Amino acid sequence: MKEMKVRGIVIREEAMGEKDKRVVLLTEEVGKITILAKGAMSAKSRFGALTQLFCLGDYVVTKGRTFYYIKEARLVESFYALREDLDRLSYATLMAEVADTLSLEGQENAALVQLFLRGLVNQTMSEEGRASQAADVFIFRALAESGYYPELTHCRMCGRSLENLEADETVQFDYRVGSLICSHCRNGGIRLHSGAVRALRYMIEAPVSKAFSFKVTDEILKEIDAAVEAYLTEQTERRYQGLDFIQKLKHTS
Repeated sequence: MKEMKVRGIVIREEAMGEKDKRVVLLTEEVGKITILAKGAMSAKSRFGALTQLFCLGDYVVTKGRTFYYIKEARLVESFYALREDLDRLSYATLMAEVADTLSLEGQENAALVQLFLRGLVNQTMSEEGRASQAADVFIFRALAESGYYPELTHCRMCGRSLENLEADETVQFDYRVGSLICSHCRNGGIRLHSGAVRALRYMIEAPVSKAFSFKVTDEILKEIDAAVEAYLTEQTERRYQGLDFIQKLKHTS
């Protein structure tokens, strides 16, 4: 069997029978790969901690007929702090779902891996009640870099420049096509104040090392949340379990 060394982060895990586990890794070297971890469900397994969601590790794997199999592994980072806060965990889980959706088996995507890792780091440091911000940045930028790049500088209807909006001016975000509609051409969509528009632009235009670092009010963050969530579900045409769980949390809090 062919042997391969990869550094990967677990973006999905599921039990395979009583003892084994199927794990999806997102790697820089070969993109997304599916691995069967024999005995990983056992309390005595040396691979148990290395096959949990969000774990970053160095793996030596061998290729079988259907799956890769773990031969050796070394933990780099567990992101354990995410499991200590339900909000952070919920948004990080949604991020993993999105990373899974936007990546392909065997297709190298180093940019997505680095963006996801930065997103998790920032999620572990997120302020109480603002866990959505790191997820918003990761999701919106990942969509843009995967071919779903939004037009946030001009009105789709009349072509008017919207780069220098007045402080109290609002526009609408048409998440169906990823574009803005000015106040004069109001035609349905999610209402955004100028602060939310500037933040959305920053999220996809700033260097990745700085894209997560900005401050907005709670009200502006709610507008960003709504725009990103709608854009995600519309453009990828799927439903996300993590997003459903987050909505339930909001309704019960």
